[in-house]
Amino acid sequence: MGSLGSTNCLLLLFLICQILLVNISQGEEDTCSVEESGVEILKKDVYANFRYNLKDPLLFSSTWIPSTTQWTLPPESLSISTVSLRIGPTCKLCLRINISVNATELPKFRGFVVWGLELSENRFHSFQILKKKHVTIKDLWEVTYDCWVVTPGQYISVTLLTVPNHSFTLNKSIFIPNRDAKPDFQYNHIADEKRFEISVPKGPDVYVRLCHEAIVCEDLEGRNTTRMNSSQNASLSYEHLVPCLCIEAYYTDPDSRRNKECPFKEHPERYIKQLLEASVKNVSYHHPSRMMSVEFDSPCLFVPTVRICRKQNGRCITDEKAKVTEYDKVYYLKSVDLDHHLCFEFTSQNHTHIKCPQKEDRAWGVDMEIRLYDAQLTISSNVSASFAAVVCRPNQKTGDCDHQSVINEVSTKHPSGSKDLRVLIPRPRTGECIKFWRSDVSFSHEYLLCPPKYSHKHLGLLSLVTSLGIIALILTTYAIYRRIWKIFTAPLWRRTILLVYSPDSAEHKTLICAFADFLHNILGCEVILDLWDMNTVSQIGTLPWFYQKRELVSQQKGKVMIVWTRRSKKMYDQWRNRENNNIGCKDSTNLFGAAMSCLEKDFEVQQRHGIVEDYTMVCFEGLCRKKDIPKHLRKISRYRLFKDLYRLVSHLQDTTCLSPPCLFKAVAKYLMKKLTYSEKKKSLQHHIELCKQKLVEDVR
Repeated sequence: MGSLGSTNCLLLLFLICQILLVNISQGEEDTCSVEESGVEILKKDVYANFRYNLKDPLLFSSTWIPSTTQWTLPPESLSISTVSLRIGPTCKLCLRINISVNATELPKFRGFVVWGLELSENRFHSFQILKKKHVTIKDLWEVTYDCWVVTPGQYISVTLLTVPNHSFTLNKSIFIPNRDAKPDFQYNHIADEKRFEISVPKGPDVYVRLCHEAIVCEDLEGRNTTRMNSSQNASLSYEHLVPCLCIEAYYTDPDSRRNKECPFKEHPERYIKQLLEASVKNVSYHHPSRMMSVEFDSPCLFVPTVRICRKQNGRCITDEKAKVTEYDKVYYLKSVDLDHHLCFEFTSQNHTHIKCPQKEDRAWGVDMEIRLYDAQLTISSNVSASFAAVVCRPNQKTGDCDHQSVINEVSTKHPSGSKDLRVLIPRPRTGECIKFWRSDVSFSHEYLLCPPKYSHKHLGLLSLVTSLGIIALILTTYAIYRRIWKIFTAPLWRRTILLVYSPDSAEHKTLICAFADFLHNILGCEVILDLWDMNTVSQIGTLPWFYQKRELVSQQKGKVMIVWTRRSKKMYDQWRNRENNNIGCKDSTNLFGAAMSCLEKDFEVQQRHGIVEDYTMVCFEGLCRKKDIPKHLRKISRYRLFKDLYRLVSHLQDTTCLSPPCLFKAVAKYLMKKLTYSEKKKSLQHHIELCKQKLVEDVR
């Protein structure tokens, strides 16, 4: 019996708990909230300014009566809103309908029909309200219908019609918010541009924003909430990518529930470095209290490890003696000098961020000058401070600098921007330096001031630079020498010469070639000779070739040089008398005859001025006599070689050189050419002798 009684008691207790849980659950679900609708009503009811009959027809059919006017139902004739309907201890969301119509121009008007459709639930509502018979009413008909119980979180469409049906309809829609509903959204992270692209499905307008999740999700500084809908995407940008960065979306209704996603929350260690950079602010310093501080304002719930480190040899070495204190998100260290080598080190999850003061923020500076017997330190300071200096020798093993003298201390009690403090200390020896630091604080950076030294590496580098300099000097001197040599050996003038001769014999042609070579190589002339251009002569003929070269000489202001011999006199007389047709102007292969024929008119034109300037006649000694030159050609400038060689050179040069540089060049050129063309001259004289012998043999 005892066992059965205890079992019944347990069963009864279980049933009581179930009932309490059901009541609590129902109370939570059906709690009446006036905030959802703004108005609370106790029962369903209808209010009108006339006596009426109310019906709930599922369908509506009425006699259609056309309107005699252009009258329509204005939008304000129908208004819909939500109210809370109390049913016992609970409340239901309900739809209130207000109708206000002026029916002056509507014949036989009796009342209204209202249809309602819950789109998501596909639930239909309707009612019909008609005035009673023999009831007189004013022009304005007013009805308030309370109410249709509806399901939140959907659109409801309401349509107003007239009785009888005048084909006037008025339709309005309303969205019934659901306090427990959260909007869905999709996002696309564009990391390169530091922004998110947000899109939402079809539905009511939504607010979206970026926030930092802490105790609450706080707005990003300078970033606003964006209102959007399904027809457009929203772009939300950020400055720092931190693990607590979240996207939040909610409906525009008051106290709407919020949907939040934090894309980087699962792997926060990837974004610790960015979080440190975003949280650490600039370093500040308070000179009277000699305190250095930095603010750490993290957007996430995050506490790093903070220490002081000293920059040395490209690293920041932690100073374990320096104790950093934190108060209200500010980390500070007392009795410290403001120096860009003393920094705050923030560490978390193997990530480190170092924040240092700016170099230009330092309030003092020092310069060293090594003199004959001592070293002078010049100290400039904007604050009252004490400094210390000592001669030391760097220790490569320990990394310290071993003191080699007593410590020299100096203070600037009354600093002045226009005055510097000078301190004399013993001159450091080879391999020694001067260690200098601020001594009136507990933490300061020690500067090593070392005089310049020359190691074996430096001497080797100096030797290499010296060798390269010597090589460069030699190459430059050689280039200058080659340039001067080209200047001295280059011809003083460039004159184009067209050589014309009589074909006396093979020896004479050899002499003409030697003379052309002498003009080209020794006197620097541009020589035109048919014997050197036989290919062109054979292609176009002697007359066209000569005419072409004559035009070229005229354009370049050159000379036509005629080499005259005894044989030339005979050939000239024959050409004048036209006795030998093979030599006359009809012979297109004879240069002498062609030249005389083509130059006859030039002689006549230029002889009117008393002198022929474009022509020069050259005679070799022993190959020509004065009587061999026709009187008709004696006005042409004549030169006997080698007696008149200097006059010929001056005539070809045809320039006046009086300036000192030009005279220096001419003298130098004369000395150089005297050694150069002596062999050429001997060769030319040898050919002249051969021609003389040939001439004697012909006379015999």
